[in-house]
Amino acid sequence: MSVLKLIHVVLALLLLAGSAMADNLTLSGTVTYRERIALPPGAQLRVTLVALPDGRPIAGASATIPAIGQVPLNYALNVRTKLSTGPYGLVAEIRGGGRILFRNAQPVPVDPAMPAPVDILVRSVPGHPVLPPVQPPPMPSGDLLDVLWTVTSIGGTPVTGSRPPTLSIASDLRAGGHASCNSYFAEASMTGNRLVFGPAAATRMACAPELMAQENAYLSALAAVTGFEIDGDSLRLLDAAGVALVGLVRSGD
Repeated sequence: MSVLKLIHVVLALLLLAGSAMADNLTLSGTVTYRERIALPPGAQLRVTLVALPDGRPIAGASATIPAIGQVPLNYALNVRTKLSTGPYGLVAEIRGGGRILFRNAQPVPVDPAMPAPVDILVRSVPGHPVLPPVQPPPMPSGDLLDVLWTVTSIGGTPVTGSRPPTLSIASDLRAGGHASCNSYFAEASMTGNRLVFGPAAATRMACAPELMAQENAYLSALAAVTGFEIDGDSLRLLDAAGVALVGLVRSGD
C-alpha cells in the first residue's frame, strides 16, 4: 500500500511504499530525460525498487506530475519493507495516456545500506510519439523576475520579526526565499499577469510560535495566488477575486 504526497520544487515527488514492518529507508534522487517533448496532462512518475539480477519488484509508488512540472523530477522513495542483503536497483517510469512513455532500460544500482542520491536517466519507449517542443510561456509585463522582494504584509496584516519573508522568481521560473523561519522553494507558472505557485518545499527549523504562524500564513497565501500587480517598487500577489494576499516591496541591492 502506498501513500503519495507532492513536496517539490520544480517538481518534487514524495513516494511512500511498503509496510511498516522495518526501519524507514529513504532512497532519493532525480529522474530526467533528454528529449524535448511535452508530457500529456495527468502523466505520472513511478519509481520502483527491484531485486537484482532478476528485477523482482520490492517496493514502488507513483505520483501525478503537476502541469507545471519539468525535468529533472525529484523523488524520494520511502521504503518500509524489510530488506535482505542486496543487490538492488531502481527503475523509473513516466506514464501517460495508458502507456509507458519513458523508462530506464536497466535498473540503476543502489545500496540500501548506504543510500546515496541516485539520478536516473529514462529514455523514450519505442512507439512514443514525439510531441512539439515545450514552448516557454510569455514573460509577464513588469520587472518581476530576478528581483528580491521583501514581504510587508500577509492578508493585510503587517509582518513581524527581524527577518521578514522574501520572494524571488528566477528567469527559469524557480521561486524561493525566506518564509519567516525556514527557507522555501517552489515552481512558478506565469502567463501575462497570471501567476501560480506550485507546492512549496521548506526546511524544517523550529522558531518562535508567532514566526511559525506567520510562515504558515505566508505559504498558505502563496498557494492561493493566481495573479499579481506591480506598481513601481511595490508588488501585490492576488487571489482569483483580485484581493491582495501578500504585499511586497523591491529590496535594495
